[in-house]
Amino acid sequence: EIAERITKLGGIVPGTMAEFIKASSLKEAPTKIPTQEGMIKELLNDHEIIATSLRKHIDNCDEKYKDVGSADFLTSLLTSHETLAWTLRRYIK
Repeated sequence: EIAERITKLGGIVPGTMAEFIKASSLKEAPTKIPTQEGMIKELLNDHEIIATSLRKHIDNCDEKYKDVGSADFLTSLLTSHETLAWTLRRYIK
């Protein structure tokens, strides 16, 4: 869906791992294998980072670019990440 949205707007979709890493707001996890709870905390942190980034991009789409379609698309993604973060919080002691 993201690739389709980029293409609809005339953009070029990233296709290599290097491009994905460069564009990502997430950082690579350490090489040490985390505990189960540690992994949940890492996943929760990743979803929260993505949600924060999406909120900024939603505001830009709406106010700066006047692109209601992209703002709506990103809002849907935001809702999914917020739900996943909420679910993960339930499993942390």
